[in-house]
Amino acid sequence: MDSALSNGPMHEGSSLGVMLRSIRLARGMTQEQLGEASGLSVRSIRDLERGVSCPRVSTLRLLAQTWNLPESQGAELHRLARSWRDSVRRREPDGLAS
Repeated sequence: MDSALSNGPMHEGSSLGVMLRSIRLARGMTQEQLGEASGLSVRSIRDLERGVSCPRVSTLRLLAQTWNLPESQGAELHRLARSWRDSVRRREPDGLAS
């Protein structure tokens, strides 16, 4: 893994992943159960929780609906994901950003 990436975006990804895992565990769900309830693959859930994959807005919406999260908690998930995406964009070399 690129050490430049491990110092920045990974932190935001880890924070989001920790929050996702905490919510799942608080709901008494395994990754498999969450996958069945949400339609996401276990691998996707695992990658999100480990902070190696940044979720799309639609994925966060799906998880918030699956868990019936209060609006404030859903907003916090979106804030963490946005922060992660922004930090990745800031680290992209010129010409690679889309």
